[in-house]
Amino acid sequence: MTKKSKKLSTEGSSRDTWGSHLEFILSSMGYAVGLGNVWRFPYMVFDNGGGAFLMVYFLMLILAAIPVMFLELSFGQFSSLGCISCWKISPLFKGVGVAMAVVSGYFCLYYNLIIAWTIRYMVVSFQNPLPWVGCNHTWNTPDCYERISLSQGNGSVPSDYLMTYDPEDLNETSTLDSYDLFVNGTGNGTLNATAQPEQRRVRATEEFWKYRVLNISEGLDDIGSIQWPLLLCFAGAWVLVLFCIIKGVKSSGKVVYFTATFPFLVLFVLFVRGVTLTGAKEGIIFFLTPQFDKLLSANVWKAAATQVFFSYGAGWGGIHTLASYNKFHTNTFRDTLVISLSCAFTSVFSGIVIFSIIGFMAVDSNLEVKDVVAAGPGLAFVAYPEAVSRIFAPQFWAFLFFFMLLTVGIDSQFVTLETLITAFIDELESMYPGRVRRWKSWIITFVCLFMFVIGLPFVTQGGTYVMTLFNWYSAGFAPLLLAFVELIVISYVYGVDNFLHDVESMLGYPPRMYWKICWMAVTPVIIVAILVFSFIDYTPAVNGDYVFPPWAEGVGWTLTCSSVVIVVSVAVYQLATTKGTLAERFRKSVKSTKDWGPAHNEDRLTAGYRPLPGAKDDLELTNLQAEVEPPEYTDKPVVPESV
Repeated sequence: MTKKSKKLSTEGSSRDTWGSHLEFILSSMGYAVGLGNVWRFPYMVFDNGGGAFLMVYFLMLILAAIPVMFLELSFGQFSSLGCISCWKISPLFKGVGVAMAVVSGYFCLYYNLIIAWTIRYMVVSFQNPLPWVGCNHTWNTPDCYERISLSQGNGSVPSDYLMTYDPEDLNETSTLDSYDLFVNGTGNGTLNATAQPEQRRVRATEEFWKYRVLNISEGLDDIGSIQWPLLLCFAGAWVLVLFCIIKGVKSSGKVVYFTATFPFLVLFVLFVRGVTLTGAKEGIIFFLTPQFDKLLSANVWKAAATQVFFSYGAGWGGIHTLASYNKFHTNTFRDTLVISLSCAFTSVFSGIVIFSIIGFMAVDSNLEVKDVVAAGPGLAFVAYPEAVSRIFAPQFWAFLFFFMLLTVGIDSQFVTLETLITAFIDELESMYPGRVRRWKSWIITFVCLFMFVIGLPFVTQGGTYVMTLFNWYSAGFAPLLLAFVELIVISYVYGVDNFLHDVESMLGYPPRMYWKICWMAVTPVIIVAILVFSFIDYTPAVNGDYVFPPWAEGVGWTLTCSSVVIVVSVAVYQLATTKGTLAERFRKSVKSTKDWGPAHNEDRLTAGYRPLPGAKDDLELTNLQAEVEPPEYTDKPVVPESV
């Protein structure tokens, strides 16, 4: 290649690219591996048949998640555009990209609240004793209890409790190996080991979570006041996100060297510590033991399929964005396998780590493992804090765990926010060339500030109810529906053979027939089955024992339907602004635009597309076209007429 042609392929490009391919891999892994891997995945395995669920999970991974990830990686990389502008492939469905950006925006709003929770716990982990230990705090109720483990079995009572322990409170059948300590909730520290059976018992860790961290209200009707400690943590989370992406991928690509690797180090450390605890073996066996009768339940298959889509961000637009910063000839097939298998391994490994500690907690508390496990945030903010409080040097292990949660969550958050910002900047840049991208740092700052302000309801006393509503409805059906439309458009509107040709131009070899079968039939059928079973087995949103009122459920469905409304509205607008009869408008709108294809002229010629006009003179383009030899195809698909 001559110096002139090399200059042609790079000059004038103002869009960022990854500093190295490793930055892309780590960013994608950080995006796929989120907080759900720590609390959602272990609970789902436990609740859906253990090892049997893992079998279904990996089957869904092969048939659904990996095909969609390969398609979205290739889609974003080939176009070098975010999840909105890449729909030059078929403008009628541009609303799919807009809806993906909106769903990502919903996610960013409530996900940063969870990061704020981790910061709150991380900060208080320095206290000695830990604030969630004991029932003599101002936020405790008469129902509070704490189980103290006397692991030495010598009948001695921890020194922290010597002043309040009264041997007369123990009956003749009580032992000092492990017993319950109850506090009357008045803060005077009086202990009673013979609580009445009818007394409702609430763990001290749960009361700290509900009444200190959240200061939770009675329901969504009572939103309450802003919780200032949580507000500061929420602001800190947004500042942290801002610093991570202020320079786009030039800054976020460097941050992921730490945020994407540190959790693996901590998980390994926690694994080593966890397997040395009494009861760890029982917890791990409980986690992995297959319950084959569960395979006959449709709910298990639905849960596995939903989990793979939730974990890998299919239909969210993040994969498009990350891949759009790649070089044209990056091997998307290899990257798909690396990212997806790494995420699956992390999910399983984190489950083993968590259940090794839960196994210890069960043995230590004389409970069944199933009675210790809690779904959702309860696993991370109730069960685990109680477990680490009974391990040597609890402050260290608590801080390490919550710092790991912070690093796991923060890269998922800033990559999702980058998806939202990149999508709209790419779109605005196409309308106002050279006027928007230079202001990207200021745009990022404004978006972070704006989302912090509109996210203030999340840090009120009723904020956890608002978060549950967003999580239940905005992140449920919509991404699945968007992924389904994406598969149908690329397979049947643009043409799966055309897309396979595009992928071949990047890889240098034709993709196997397996991908064509999955994209056209297998994966769409799986998504439809998930949606159908989800509607048949639909349950309204709940938060613990709290059931949302009908009006709140209406708000939730409005969040869900907003994605569908966006897709339809953009399609109607596209048809209304296109000239010709309705049939002509439709035909024009489903065809790819003339500038659809790779960003650089060299890559466009390699892929069989016409060069973009206006950037260089005809002589340069002629010389370049003579030097680049298109690959030979035995049965080369026809590129769309408009290209």
